Amino acid sequence: MKHIGMDIDSTNTHISVFSDRGRELKRTHVPTREADLVAFLLSIPGPKQVALEESQMADFVTRILEPHVAKVTRCLPQHNRLISESEKKCDREDARCLAELLYLNKLKAVHHAPWEYRQLREGVRAYWKVSRNLTRCKNQLKAFYLFNGVPCVGEKVYSARYRARFMEEIEKRSGNKKLLQQLYAQMDFYRGSKAQHVKILKELTESLQQSVRCLKSVPGIGFIGACTLTAYLENGWRLKNKHKLWQYSGVGVRHHESNGKGHRGASRKGNRYVKNALMTAASAISARRNADNALTRMWRAGVEAGIDPDRMRRNLARKVVVVAQRLLRFNEEYNDDRVVTTQ
Repeated sequence: MKHIGMDIDSTNTHISVFSDRGRELKRTHVPTREADLVAFLLSIPGPKQVALEESQMADFVTRILEPHVAKVTRCLPQHNRLISESEKKCDREDARCLAELLYLNKLKAVHHAPWEYRQLREGVRAYWKVSRNLTRCKNQLKAFYLFNGVPCVGEKVYSARYRARFMEEIEKRSGNKKLLQQLYAQMDFYRGSKAQHVKILKELTESLQQSVRCLKSVPGIGFIGACTLTAYLENGWRLKNKHKLWQYSGVGVRHHESNGKGHRGASRKGNRYVKNALMTAASAISARRNADNALTRMWRAGVEAGIDPDRMRRNLARKVVVVAQRLLRFNEEYNDDRVVTTQ
């Protein structure tokens, strides 16, 4: 078995080939094009496996290589300390280190989602990106009004109904009306784009409607949250236990302890899209006026017991993601009687 490490960039791919005894047989580079990569692999006799680091081009290259090798391992760059912390770091050496780590079986592979989930992930990421752009435009719009001394608390400033009134205020204060019109144009564009992305997500979830329907039955989870959790948790069996689920979702706990001393805090890692969906759901649950479900009662009981609200929201997010995982695993809808709220 040949062990091949590839360091990929947009123009060239540096390659190192190790034998089954751990000796480097070849080191070269080829253009990052399908024909050149396939031609190189065909020039290496015998069974072979390839390792490459996760990147923007990793999925494209993986699809090219898989028909011609026994296995393609896409690994997490942050776990490859032999590469990231090396004092001798370049594309050529990175490829050799990848091949060596592959030979030693010391690479941490990235999970490969089925095609329908990969497409949904792409749609979810695009939606959240447009949503952030819309939020940024709204913040810039309010900042413009505040700079010109026009108070604009609330949502009216974004509405087409009150737009003319606010523009009159800008004219009275000799503000730059053309700049204001440009800000409104940007906001309107991202609003329309966000609506189009919602339509795209509905198309992408046609084959996953049962999963989305099950998640939408959970209090606090809407269509976007259901799409996000479905895209990354898939059928619910991807992560083995709740502790790994919490860490992946960004709602776990950091432990810094030694000899019984130290501290614990909220995790700073994890999937930011899943975390955003969970914390949005937790905020929606905590804001409900009526305690008509077990999750809201859990929130109120925790706050009344003196738990810090921020910590309680994180606890609630953990509960939500565990419930969501079970619903995805067994294609069930939310059942309030089965939710355990013991702290």
